[in-house]
Amino acid sequence: MGRRKKITTECENQISIFDANKGELLEYQMKRLFFFMGYYVKTNINIQTSSDEPYDVVTDLDVYGNYIHKDFLKKTIWADCKSGDAQEINRIAWLNGIKSIIKVDDILFIKKGTKISTKLFANSHHIQIVDLNMVSDMERKYGIDNGDWRNLWNPISQKQYIDTFKHIKTPNNEIYKRILKFINTHYWAIEDNFTRCKKTITALKDLSDFVGLPLASKEIEAIRWAIFELIGLLMFAMLQICRQIHYLPNRDKKELIINGLIYGSNSKAKIQDILKVTNNIAKKTMENYCGHEIGSMCMPEIRLNSPEYSEAFVDMILRITEKPMHYFDILRFLDFSLSQYDLQHKEYDLKELASIFCNHKELLKSMKVYLHFISYITRIPLSEFSIMENTDCVKKG
Repeated sequence: MGRRKKITTECENQISIFDANKGELLEYQMKRLFFFMGYYVKTNINIQTSSDEPYDVVTDLDVYGNYIHKDFLKKTIWADCKSGDAQEINRIAWLNGIKSIIKVDDILFIKKGTKISTKLFANSHHIQIVDLNMVSDMERKYGIDNGDWRNLWNPISQKQYIDTFKHIKTPNNEIYKRILKFINTHYWAIEDNFTRCKKTITALKDLSDFVGLPLASKEIEAIRWAIFELIGLLMFAMLQICRQIHYLPNRDKKELIINGLIYGSNSKAKIQDILKVTNNIAKKTMENYCGHEIGSMCMPEIRLNSPEYSEAFVDMILRITEKPMHYFDILRFLDFSLSQYDLQHKEYDLKELASIFCNHKELLKSMKVYLHFISYITRIPLSEFSIMENTDCVKKG
């Protein structure tokens, strides 16, 4: 019965891909290309002026990729996709302005029929204009089958997860809308990676309360989709923390991590300065109200505690920095594996993984360590991850 379900799902994905519009299909085609180029890729990311209210939306990124090097250094790429006509010169000027705002390394402008003079002009501004017919040529160079629409880069299945998730009504709809907004928008506006981690962990804890609820099967799968998205985003932020502390001794690493979890991008001294200014304002306000000087006021002492998961968080970061080669490409591995196998209730296929990841054996072990960490700090049962249940779920090929 289970095997029949898997075959049906795969067939439905192959058929339903033709229901996507040209714009969606092009975006997911670029997502697939960037994935095989080595990037951790997300689509339709909204960039806003601030992570707090009020804010303005700057733009949305059609396809946004991040490559994490072996020393945890990050490289970014953005594909702006136009399946129809577009005014190239105006778009180049706009893209160049946005590039400086969002600090992206490379921009590809995907469209059809552009003159070589315009391409050279764009190139002089560090923007590559890519003809639509060149996308298929690039796929060939990276060994991509143009009929390969596996779950991770299937626009129809991904859209179904999102649409179902944001319409779940139990216990109320607001929490799902808030988490979806965080995944697609608010997360990317947070500059401090410790804050990113804490907010992502909070979202995972919120969703853990709904695991096991008697929901419709498609709603259960949508919640699992959101959990898997957040798991990847948490690792993305943690890898950037690894970059910050990579060349420090372990003692200094631990201190920096704990302080980061407590104060975020602010230092304790900065927090004390803010409190001092606030205290002086309060003192002046009271003096104006009373009509005389009050004298010195005792400034309250700040006592901020680290999160309850701090020890486990420190241990996880140290594990990654201790064996960086075992975690190289972990983002793509998590993204592919959780979407291709866990979401579709399929066996892990070692032959398939080996064809994509040269270090898949190390990544499998690292993934298990990370999922143990996720389960411990968020209360999400390990049974939600098929790779953790038993070795029978792995097909050796």
